[in-house]
Amino acid sequence: MRGHGRRPALPVAGILSLAILACIPRAGDAQEVEFTPRADRPVERRLDEFLERADYAVLTSDTVLRVPASPDRSILVLDAAVRLATTVPGDVFVVDGDLFLRPGARVEGDVVVLGGGYYASELAEVSGEVTYLPNELYSVARTDGGWRIYPIKEEPKAVDLHGLYGFGFPYYQRVDAVTLRWGATLRATGWAWQPSLEGELRFITEQGEFQGTLKQYWYPSGSFQFGFEAERVTRTNEDWIRGDISNSLSYFFVGDDFRNYYGADRVSIVLRGSETASLQPLLSVEWEEASSKEARKQFVLFGDDEPALNPVVDEGETVSLIAGLGFQQRGADRRFEASVRAEVADSSIAGDFSFVFGEARLYWLTPGFGSHEVELFGIVRGDLSGDLPAQRWSAFGGRATLPTFDLLSFRGPRLVYGQASYLIPISALRVAMIGPPKVLLRAVAGSAWGPDDSEDFESNLIAGLRWSVFEAGVAVDPGGSDPTSRLYAILRFPGDL
Repeated sequence: MRGHGRRPALPVAGILSLAILACIPRAGDAQEVEFTPRADRPVERRLDEFLERADYAVLTSDTVLRVPASPDRSILVLDAAVRLATTVPGDVFVVDGDLFLRPGARVEGDVVVLGGGYYASELAEVSGEVTYLPNELYSVARTDGGWRIYPIKEEPKAVDLHGLYGFGFPYYQRVDAVTLRWGATLRATGWAWQPSLEGELRFITEQGEFQGTLKQYWYPSGSFQFGFEAERVTRTNEDWIRGDISNSLSYFFVGDDFRNYYGADRVSIVLRGSETASLQPLLSVEWEEASSKEARKQFVLFGDDEPALNPVVDEGETVSLIAGLGFQQRGADRRFEASVRAEVADSSIAGDFSFVFGEARLYWLTPGFGSHEVELFGIVRGDLSGDLPAQRWSAFGGRATLPTFDLLSFRGPRLVYGQASYLIPISALRVAMIGPPKVLLRAVAGSAWGPDDSEDFESNLIAGLRWSVFEAGVAVDPGGSDPTSRLYAILRFPGDL
């Protein structure tokens, strides 16, 4: 009897879904959507091209779309919440609204969410690209013939204190001990190009001295900026391994500093694209005077507090031309970043060193089978011509890269490193705001060498568990007749390897 009593529910649900679908207005049926894209917003040009095709349905009220009713075209959501549990045979654009992809939902085109919310089930599928920009704000207004989309331009603050009242997270490492930071940015918001002046003052507790950075930039458009930078700073070539905060915490707790350092006085003139744009060109002329820094014994909470040696650099001046190009593309469940950079120095013109240096990086996070994830990273850097000074060498090794080898045991002017990870979420153990733990499988290989050395590559195979910022596992070195293994645990913040 219970089953018989429930039988009418399916036809009723189907009739309601079909009724909702039948009421969705088509573009062009007295439903004109007006929008003027800004030249410096590539995503707005995509929205404008989507509107020009006029092959979409417009949703302006909260709607549930589910089987058996399926749209026969793309969907445009304006100032509404849409819950999707069926198939859309095109794109879904959301402006100032929310999109919920329920289990079984499928979008055969792209998903673009501007100024709203995007919430996707791991059992939903998007065949195209997901572009989620919640901080790009828009308003939707009713007009006589349909709707009008207006960008909301946020005026930047005239005075912006960095961090907490200007104080940034203190850094901790083996050459400077604690670095205390205070910074602020001033902007002339009433000027056409809104020039900014950014400064940071740093106090180095080990040497008892001050460092600082000063940047002055002009912004002719949202996608281009130019200006100059001047600083006295402690520099590193290993920031691709760990960020400032995670490296500081690692050194404080267990004495692992994943970086080498040198001191530098630096002045540069810079032209670059916006950090939020898909394409990010860079061109700069830079003067740098380098100096060596000595590693010292610092307090470490657990483990050996004897520091690894910090390499000596080739002290002198470098005057160089730097050109680069970056590309990034991000979605709710995928991310792609790639960059190339070249630096040319000629001592016959200026400075003490002559060389051509090149670097290429790649990071790719993409869905695997079902709810699984594939994460790839690679970096290649080295001398293309001439002899690189030691301040352009790089290093790796230790549990952030090759856990079975000693910390920073691979170092040279030429470096190749790559890793491929496969992540399997354990959905049954999902925790709110943290997410599920993930089984981690990873293959790693790399080498660093000089012009007269052999480029012998070493590798690790890793199996473990990642949960939020914590990662632990066992690494095996498969090379040789007697493979070695090592347990490791590490904090891993966004942007870390």
